[in-house]
Amino acid sequence: MASVMNYRKANFQHWGVYLLALTAASFLHEIGHCLPAWLNGYGAIPTPAKEYALSILPDGLANYVSLGGVSASALLPIVALAVWMRSQSPYAPLALAATLAMPSLYALRFLLTGRGHDATEFQEAQAALGVAYSGHFMDWLFVAITVAGATAWIIKTKPRAPDWLRLLAGAIATVAFLVVLQKVNNLVFDPLFS
Repeated sequence: MASVMNYRKANFQHWGVYLLALTAASFLHEIGHCLPAWLNGYGAIPTPAKEYALSILPDGLANYVSLGGVSASALLPIVALAVWMRSQSPYAPLALAATLAMPSLYALRFLLTGRGHDATEFQEAQAALGVAYSGHFMDWLFVAITVAGATAWIIKTKPRAPDWLRLLAGAIATVAFLVVLQKVNNLVFDPLFS
């Protein structure tokens, strides 16, 4: 009985750490959006799932604001992958999974709908980099990050059938959590900053 209780406690604790890391990854994405605005003297406020510019940004700067968030979402899983490869911490895989969540969702959305992000965030980020505005550079970048992260995980962990089922359950829970995070974020912060 005690071992079942310890398993449940550890499982609950891991989910808590994962959801906290997922929220932190989303928040760091939003801080990435705000950095170019702040560095150019414009006000911006990051919230857990959205950034709010406090004034109208010039077109060129708006492209860099888009690039800032996209860059954060691209760099975080690369850093987490490097840490995970060297770490023995039971939380390192959770951090890796949390930082791979957004790139994986962008990649999945691209493969299903033809564009990894809604609105024009990827196109504006591409314009800041000087690549084709209407191209798919960012979409393919996130596909590559997702494939690299998944490949490293498969090679290191050698997953069995129960691992794949937990991964599928985690993916479904991640999508649900991010949808709720976005809705609650918008409900709370849109009236304040829009």
